[in-house]
Amino acid sequence: MAYPSFPTLGIGPYGPVTTGSSRISRMAVLTATFGDRYSQRTGDGINPLTRDFNYRSVPLAADKIEALEAFLVSRKGYLPFLFQVPYEPAPRQFICDTWTTDYSDRLQSTLTATFKENFDP
Repeated sequence: MAYPSFPTLGIGPYGPVTTGSSRISRMAVLTATFGDRYSQRTGDGINPLTRDFNYRSVPLAADKIEALEAFLVSRKGYLPFLFQVPYEPAPRQFICDTWTTDYSDRLQSTLTATFKENFDP
């Protein structure tokens, strides 16, 4: 199934991403702990490595911020979309159920969001 891509707004391959964005890598590990501090560990599931992305936009005009928000609203927090994380060779699949819009200045609004890696087929 083809998923839509997060809007780049015509700003390079990654869109309006700025300093303060970050990738979070997390391994799912099952641990069994025994006496005398002995433990065994193994990967959990078929996709034990998740790489989420804390997105932060460059300052944008309100209409551009509204376009980004409209895209996230259209994905309803559970429908996947594609996004290319900076310095990665190809887009990956994410969902986003949390974002914050800072309207402190009508000409300098920013959007921050948590993109959670998703593995739906």
